[in-house]
Amino acid sequence: MALSRGAMWVLVILVAGVVAVGGGLAYVAWSLGGEPGEGAPVSVEIAEGSNAATVAQELEDKDVVRSAMAFRLKARSRGLDRELQAGTYDFETGMSVDQAIDRFLAGPRSPASFRFTIPEGWTVDQILARLAEESPFSVDEYRAVLDDRQLSVPDWVPPLQDFPAGVRSPYEGLLFPETYEFSTKRATPQAVLQRMVDELTSVVDSVPDTSIEAAASRGYDRYEVLVIASLIEEEVRVAEERALVSGVIHNRLEAGQPLQVDAANIYAVGEHTDRVAGEYLTVDSPYNLYQRAGLPPTPIASPGSAAIEAAFSPADTDYLYYVIKDEEGRHAFAETFQEHQRNKAEYERLRERPRPGPTAATPSPDGS
Repeated sequence: MALSRGAMWVLVILVAGVVAVGGGLAYVAWSLGGEPGEGAPVSVEIAEGSNAATVAQELEDKDVVRSAMAFRLKARSRGLDRELQAGTYDFETGMSVDQAIDRFLAGPRSPASFRFTIPEGWTVDQILARLAEESPFSVDEYRAVLDDRQLSVPDWVPPLQDFPAGVRSPYEGLLFPETYEFSTKRATPQAVLQRMVDELTSVVDSVPDTSIEAAASRGYDRYEVLVIASLIEEEVRVAEERALVSGVIHNRLEAGQPLQVDAANIYAVGEHTDRVAGEYLTVDSPYNLYQRAGLPPTPIASPGSAAIEAAFSPADTDYLYYVIKDEEGRHAFAETFQEHQRNKAEYERLRERPRPGPTAATPSPDGS
């Protein structure tokens, strides 16, 4: 039976619609798909603040995916429309959209190396936190190395099992402050920490024999001098005062006076303060140098080379006291308690003077 002209047009339109839908579906399938086999490697650098929409065109231009539009739509449906983690990503040409998205979800390529800097005067806890930020390993992984005693320490360090109760870490002061760089592939938590211990060993081994002998004549071995160096590191803000503060510490030790180094009591409490009073003076700790004579059982931080040098070479002085005297951290030194009290009174006037902002000033031994 012959079709009428109207029916013929209806049939033509239906066939065209089917062809269009089929073609559209085929295009969608093609745009989402990839090429068979393994394509050529392509690296894409993702800047801070980039998202899937901003990199879609680059992926198409580099033949990673066939369609930027298809990538954007699929990325949105898979939750990749958020900010991407910055870094270098590895792709191949001819990937499917889903394969490319999977690469983004896996994260950027690990760098070939990692680098970090440990400042002078940091504690083990601070150092481990920095390492976790700048290396592939976590605080717990580094802590496990220390807890399991996996590091080799120099023979002048006391046996780790002999440290008394109340010691926060027998490795305190042994992780040398410096800038380090490691291969990402070859590094391990143990290797990172061991390198820092080895660097300290090298620094102390470079101290002239005459300085080591002079320390021994005063009654101190290399580890005890390292403890003194940590006190200097935490007390001194002006480089030229290191040897003077070292001289005060040595003089007070020789005189049998408590060191009364505020930095040690702050370390004992574990929380910084600008004024050592109250619990900071009464804390039950081997680091309470107001209540206990002699040196603390370990360093209170990691000293740098300059502090170590000053600890081995104290100034020849009769000073027994010092107190901060200005906002730059300089100290007023005194030979007698009466002179020191006058310096303290001047310091109190400094503290009470109106200032534009807080100043971290740690008072020194008060001689009481």
